[in-house]
Amino acid sequence: MTIEEVQARLRAAQAHLGREGRFALTLSLDGREECYITHWFRPEPHAFEDCRAVGSGTLSECLDALDRYVAVNRLRDEAPMLMAAE
Repeated sequence: MTIEEVQARLRAAQAHLGREGRFALTLSLDGREECYITHWFRPEPHAFEDCRAVGSGTLSECLDALDRYVAVNRLRDEAPMLMAAE
């Protein structure tokens, strides 16, 4: 997978969350094939940034964790709208 493909996955995840915050991908440079993804966001407009760990391990494991993170947080954000529509 190219870096452009990884960037596209991170941008798509950010778009699914309504552009809330930003994702950061950190790669190890010591010969290990490890990385981790974090989600940086502001819980309130004037608050300091907060960070959530999304996943760690191989790049594939991190991207799988990113997909799960987006699915859970998208559902959490949509639930009030679904309840209000009923």
